[in-house]
Amino acid sequence: MSRTVLRLGLPAGSWLADASRGVPAATLRIAETIAVDGDAPETAATVRVAGTDRDRVENMVRGHERVARVTAVERRGDVRTLRVVGRAPVYLPAARAVGLPIESTVEVADGRATVTVVGDRDRIEAFGRRLADDGMTVGVAATGGDEPDRTLTEAQRDLVFAAVERGYYDTPRRCTLTELAEANGIAKSTCSETLHRAEGRVMRRFVDGEGPFDSPSDAEGWPTAKRAPPGAASLEADEPDADKLDAD
Repeated sequence: MSRTVLRLGLPAGSWLADASRGVPAATLRIAETIAVDGDAPETAATVRVAGTDRDRVENMVRGHERVARVTAVERRGDVRTLRVVGRAPVYLPAARAVGLPIESTVEVADGRATVTVVGDRDRIEAFGRRLADDGMTVGVAATGGDEPDRTLTEAQRDLVFAAVERGYYDTPRRCTLTELAEANGIAKSTCSETLHRAEGRVMRRFVDGEGPFDSPSDAEGWPTAKRAPPGAASLEADEPDADKLDAD
């Protein structure tokens, strides 16, 4: 497994590229991106805008032909949080096609995106080729080498990659638990348990602050979230169990 930081030159025509190039002094951070529905390429992205000319950035995003709507979620200090519904950021389709999760927040400034991925060399190289085919320039800013990732077992890692590639973690899901289990030749109960154990390991490592899970809120100029004390619940809303969602 390799943790690699890539610098992408975004192509003209994408709303992220055009807005960031239009206001080079601003920095856009895409903290979350979810699919609006399973058929359209639109997504809802949480975008934090820092730097000068935040009004100009927001107006450019609102007026872009590939943006359907923009909602101002929060205006606090030097940071503005927007909810942008529109064409998916240009790097996402390539990542999904090769089953490569994008880690944490993506930062965009002056038409260049900084993207961190964790995966095997073949997937990262396939990701780079797809980006180049889509008209992006790709450069490697840093790499953590090829030491194995101890967070997940090999079986857990393979199943998580398959789940991401097939859209199991998309919202709404493009693949049910049953379909994922059948595609990997395992029982549904085994699939559910393996994913649950993998998710638990990742979440515990995230909460403990270990490994490549640095919080984007720790960066200079961005609001810092306070960590809840051990044992304290911090979920905003209860979600139904995955097995119940996927019952056939």
